[in-house]
Amino acid sequence: MRHACKKISQLASDSLDRPLSLLERLKFKLHLSMCSHCRDFDHNIKLIHKVTAMMHTTDYGQTRLSEKQRQQLHNNLNAIK
Repeated sequence: MRHACKKISQLASDSLDRPLSLLERLKFKLHLSMCSHCRDFDHNIKLIHKVTAMMHTTDYGQTRLSEKQRQQLHNNLNAIK
């Protein structure tokens, strides 16, 4: 993995936890416009974040998905390139 890609993958992860600064957003968007690997990584990490946010915990501490959430997850995974 190139050094620039490592930085961009960290920014992709950071963007899920906090707003990126203007300079970070510019670097991020510029790099994504040129690097398909980082675009795919960004898409996948956002998908994983979305799916885990959809999950809920039952009274027994087991994580379960509703049928609708399972179908949405299935559709999203099938849509991955």
